[in-house]
Amino acid sequence: LFALAACGANNPEAPATPAAPPPALSDLPAPWNAADLASGKDAFNKCRSCHTIGAGQANLVGPNLHGVFDRHPGSAPNFRYSPAMKAWTEDRWTPELIDHWLSKPKDFMPGTAMFFDGLAKEDDRRDLIAFLLIESRK
Repeated sequence: LFALAACGANNPEAPATPAAPPPALSDLPAPWNAADLASGKDAFNKCRSCHTIGAGQANLVGPNLHGVFDRHPGSAPNFRYSPAMKAWTEDRWTPELIDHWLSKPKDFMPGTAMFFDGLAKEDDRRDLIAFLLIESRK
């Protein structure tokens, strides 16, 4: 969704293993527990040209998103992040941060190398984030 932030090198090295097992949809906090996972999967298809999500998959133009909620922004292994992402001081990705990010990345973080225009609809972002909360931990 993304990492959610940059252009980088293709790298087959796997990101760190997530600290928590994948939750079920019903385990997610509101509003993500009301998401449509099929819609979230469809939304992720927009991300697949730049991001992978599975354990051990390569970084593409964007970093692999496996374990994204369990790491600091700008810290996917062997990925070259934009200076804006490297300078960002957030402790970790949260669903709320990703929601803001996905609404319009270049407005959220001026200087990001991510060239995605964003998802305008709140439900689309909710569905995608719920999908990421589950799939990025498998």
